Amino acid sequence: MIHVVECWGGGVSSAVAGYIRATPMFDHWLLTAARDGEDTGVTLAGQVRGWLRLPESHPARIRTIHHAYNLIRPDIVHAHSSYAGIYVRGCPSIPADRIVYSPHCYAFERVDVAPPLRGMFRIAESILARRTGVVAAASPREAALARMLRGRQQVVCVPHAVRAQPLIPAARPAENEVAAVAVGRICRQKDPDFLAEASREAGRRGWPIRWEWIGDGDLARRERLESAGVHVAGWLPRDEVLRRLGQAHVYVHTALWEVAPTMAMLEAAAAGLPMVARSLPDLAALGLPGLVRTPEALAATVRRMTDPVHRVEHANRCRAVLREHTPEVQARRLAAAYGAPALPMKERA
Repeated sequence: MIHVVECWGGGVSSAVAGYIRATPMFDHWLLTAARDGEDTGVTLAGQVRGWLRLPESHPARIRTIHHAYNLIRPDIVHAHSSYAGIYVRGCPSIPADRIVYSPHCYAFERVDVAPPLRGMFRIAESILARRTGVVAAASPREAALARMLRGRQQVVCVPHAVRAQPLIPAARPAENEVAAVAVGRICRQKDPDFLAEASREAGRRGWPIRWEWIGDGDLARRERLESAGVHVAGWLPRDEVLRRLGQAHVYVHTALWEVAPTMAMLEAAAAGLPMVARSLPDLAALGLPGLVRTPEALAATVRRMTDPVHRVEHANRCRAVLREHTPEVQARRLAAAYGAPALPMKERA
């Protein structure tokens, strides 16, 4: 199997690593392009047969995928995200029935572009659906969107999942202060300005909330976060991220558009944190509690987490909503998407 990933970094790389670990019955190859300055912390030593880099230009990437397919002759080519979906489905040498596509959020869901452009993205996905064997969607809503597109593609909902790991012990702040943390790339999609305004609102009201953003990216947006009183930690190793989660009281999520829950949200839930998230269609469809529409509502909802009883109840509700996001469920769904029998957990350990 070949995995093609144009945006190797952040949550996508974590998701792909999970797919690889869940399906050891395949030999896995990676074709990726990395994002500068983004340390994913993903290690796949001994779990992939080969790891190739995609060149810079779009035509060269399609040629590279064509040559890799002819050399390896895999049963499946799994394309991850929009650009990889274009490259793989635009490569005529790869039969459609061997293509699995994971949008990791369809481009026509973006809200930072004009409606006519979103319409063009939808038309493009409808055309490319005819060159798709299976869509491995990451959420029920993404699966519903895939079924609305033209073509004969099968659709399988493959939830994101994380393996439970013990938190690195860390002392949390005093109970009269709330430590709120967000994780992700600082970019338009994640909308850090929403969090910056929530921080300013808390400051105006004198609420004792300590805000932290783990990640990096756009310099201007980072500066706006810091000027609003948000500590920006930059990209951190996985162990340090877990330590910071162990110090926090609540996880916050402010993205404008996204397939959800994200890997970071699942890590937070595994850490026992309640979540306060911006209202997104995917999260609303899951029934996640604590969805907000304004920065003011975000600040007020986070402030309520000073109450330890409320915090535990909210965290339990979040875990209940995400109960199917386990490696076991993910492995069964991937086996269905790839047309392979699922292995028992002990054989995948």
